[in-house]
This record gives sequence, structure tokens and C-alpha cells, in this order.
Amino acid sequence: MTKSHANIDILDADYIIVGGGSAGSVLASRLSEDAATKVVLIEAGGEARSFIAQIPAGYSHLVGNKKFDWLYDSDPDPTIDNRVQYWSGGRMLGGSSSINGQVYIRGTPADYDHWRDTGAPGWGYEDVLPYLKRLENWVGTPGPARGNNGPISSAPMREAHPLTQTFLSACRELGLPTIADYNSGQMDGAFLTQVSQRNGWRCSAEKGYLRPARNRPNLKVLTHSYVNRIEVENGRATSVIATRQGQQIKIKARREIILSAGTFGSPSILLRSGIGPATAMKDAGITPVHALSGVGRNFQEHPSAGLHKFVNVPTLGNAMEPLNAIGHALKFMFKRTGALTAPIAQAMGLARTREGLVEPDIQLHFVALSFDIQPDGRLFIPKAPALNITATICHPHSRGEITLKPDGNLRIHHRFYDDPRDMETLIGSMKFVERLFNTEAFSRIVVGPRIPDRVHNEDADWERYIRATTGIAYHPVGTCKMGTGDDAVVDPELKVIGLSGLRVVDASIMPRVISVNTNATAMMIAEKAVDMIRKG
Repeated sequence: MTKSHANIDILDADYIIVGGGSAGSVLASRLSEDAATKVVLIEAGGEARSFIAQIPAGYSHLVGNKKFDWLYDSDPDPTIDNRVQYWSGGRMLGGSSSINGQVYIRGTPADYDHWRDTGAPGWGYEDVLPYLKRLENWVGTPGPARGNNGPISSAPMREAHPLTQTFLSACRELGLPTIADYNSGQMDGAFLTQVSQRNGWRCSAEKGYLRPARNRPNLKVLTHSYVNRIEVENGRATSVIATRQGQQIKIKARREIILSAGTFGSPSILLRSGIGPATAMKDAGITPVHALSGVGRNFQEHPSAGLHKFVNVPTLGNAMEPLNAIGHALKFMFKRTGALTAPIAQAMGLARTREGLVEPDIQLHFVALSFDIQPDGRLFIPKAPALNITATICHPHSRGEITLKPDGNLRIHHRFYDDPRDMETLIGSMKFVERLFNTEAFSRIVVGPRIPDRVHNEDADWERYIRATTGIAYHPVGTCKMGTGDDAVVDPELKVIGLSGLRVVDASIMPRVISVNTNATAMMIAEKAVDMIRKG
């Protein structure tokens, strides 16, 4: 139902979902399965039907492109030479699942057990495994830990680059075994990447979950709709105020409002609604409504550093040359194989930088090309054949924070190396990657260093290099932490603590970032939340 009052369009629904990204698409699809339930999904971005968003390799044209990417910028970080980081986020339905590199990977069992053991009962590996299985349609070798009837198609790569075998051989030389199916629960080793693709095309949350549900009369999807705030009356979240095409709209919730705007959007909306620590709202002149000290805090990201080497064999970079590109385009068009189906990293691994660690502390990402990241986030790929191995810290200790600027927009603070343990881990990771490149497997093809242009021997040199080149994995989490402590924002049922009628369901609720890429886990969180929401 739509009414107009004082130039404000007023709608109502049983459930209002704020954010149509990876988690929001899952929620909208699942909750609208009940024909008696009216669902409104509000998305600040647009549709996800662009052809380039369907081609797997299209991420190289999507990430860093303001038409498709929010490109959230941060305050300068003094721990990385005052550089500004830009976090990508899908500016369309499906969110980051519509622009990412399509790496399909779950967290390790220990990741989820850590959540359970530190204040989130019901979120251990055995608790979440049914939901990880529910969301996927795995088309590889069946296994008891894999799902085969879910909306998200996951698959082995259709055509792995030959150099992935060189990477796996090098890892075996250093004691990392090759794992056939890392999503079956064993990730301590190296492996070929599995992808969120269907028949060679990207399979985003928008395509897998939301698109099939769009014809349901009880689901209304509002794109290009910016949520200003949530209204709270007598301790209950009652409605959402948004702007759409210059017109203010108000949507009233009969049951619940569910924030799924992501690690940046969800805390920003809470703060603009007066929910959070007063200090975080002060600059924007927001009147506090509900004190909740954890909102916007506990911000975590996987910092990364990589080594690039020139090689004497063809790499994926050669596929970008005009004549080769035409051939790969034809191969994709007629066979759905080749370079255009490649995920951003074709092989990965989990490793330890030193002995005695209970679990791996770095994730390795093998990319069969080399690139430079431009200040705006775009990639420049050199013509000379080269490749890289990038390492990310599985569980960084440094934390950031989300607050508001005077205009009410989000402000990102992060100091990546406030905790010296993180620098120590990345220095160790660079030494590990250098050892990989010195194995017999790689020594046959590596002809020299590209980035950095020489091999470092001293920790101080590695530290300078890391501070100057540190990147991010685009895995932001944690700003609406799930738990039971003073810093928690939502309880283990994802209800905002101290308020009724309001939940947060997205990657922002992760108490600790998982060891690996976060997209599959974000969708799992939404699948699990659906059962909780249905129970009330």
C-alpha cells in the first residue's frame, strides 16, 4: 500500500530490508517465499543486469569504476605512509557479489568455532554448516559437506591457467599439501580456486537469489533509494526514511527492519538514526536515541602485500593483447571457457609464517599476471609476462572505526599497523613468498623481480616496502559486532541490543574476520538469519 502525505510517500511492509547486496538479496528471496508476507527491499545502487557484470573477468572493469563501485575512501593512514585506501563495494543489486573476483570459499571450521567460543553461541562450524550447504549448488565432485540444491552455483574453474600447477608444486616443496576440495572443511594447504559461476557466467546473489523472486507480488524492490535513518518509537524500530529520485519516502514495518547495508552502510545508518556512541555522532550533529558503544567499532580488514616476478612463459597478461583478446572473446562466446571465465586468483593456500602456530596466519593468492593498482583503484597490466603472489593476514589485530562526517556520510578510520604483530606477520609472509619463488618449480620460469625491483634481505627493508605498498583484500567486517559483551551491537540472534524490531544481517556482524574471502560467509549469515527471523 502506498499513501502520500505532506509530500512524503508512505509505504508499509511486514519486513523492510535495507540493502540489496549479498546478504540482502538472500533475505528478500527467502522471506518473500511466504506469499502472505510483504517484503520491501531498499537498495541505494541500481540494477545488476549490465553485460559486463555477467562476464566473470568483468571485475577488472567494474572494480574502481564509479558507475558500479561505491569506492569508499578512508582517512589517510599514518601507518602506511599516510596513503588513502579505497574500499570497493558493488553499487548495484547483489552488492559486492556482482563485482567481485568470484572466489568461492568458506571460512575454516576454526573461524566459526572462534565466534561460538567468544560470545556467539550457535555460530560454531557445525551450527553454520547446514546454511553453507543450503546456499550452494556445487557442481564438482559430491561430498557430505557440499550442497547441491542452493541458489548460488559453485564450481571448479572451467579452465585453470597452466601456471597454477607450478604454484601448487612450489607449495608442496615447502610442505603445503595440495587439497582437492578445500570447502569440505580442510584448508591447511594449497588448492585451485572454486568459483561462484554458473555455466561460465558470474553467479551473484542478485542472479541466484533475487532475480528469480522479482516476479512475486509480495516483494517490492526499490533501487536508487538512499536510506537516511531509521525511526525509533518507545524502544522499537518502526519505520525507514529514505530518499528516492529526489522524493522522500517513509516505509513502516509491521514486523521487523533488517539492516543489510554492509560493513560501512549498516553502522552509518545506525549512527544517523541516533543509535551508537555519542562521540561518533557528534560531528554530524545527530541527537543520540539509543546508546550502543560498539556501533562502528571493531572494523577489520585483511591487509595484503605481494611480490611480482618477471617470467619467461605466457601469463594471463598476454590474454589482454588485442589479438589474443579477440580469441579469448570467441572462446568465451562459443565454449564459455578461457581467460574471460578466470576468477581474480586462480590458486590459493593457507600457510604459517612460523612454527608453533595453532592455525594458519596468512592466505596466499596466486595470480597468473602482474598489475599496478592505480590511486583510483583501477588496474594497470604491463605487457611483459609477469605474475604475482599476494599474502593477506588471516586474523589481523589492528582495528579501525566508522564514524560520520558533518554531512552525515560515513568516515572510515583505519591504522593497519597500530598493532606491531600485523607488521611482523606480513614481513614473515613476504619471506615465505620469496621462498616460494626460490623453489625448483618456480626457478625454471622466474627471470627477475618486478615489484619490488630487488630482493630484500633485512626486515627494515621489508617493512618500508610493506608500508609503501600495502593493499586491502576488500573484506571489511565487524562494525556491528555480534556477541554478548559491552562492545557487541547485535546478540547471537542478530537483534540490535536494547531495541526491538531491528536486526543487522551482513558481514558487519562478524566478531572476527574469517581467515579467507568473506562473500560466501556473508550469504550464510543471511541464510541462518532467515530461520531466526521466521521464529520471531
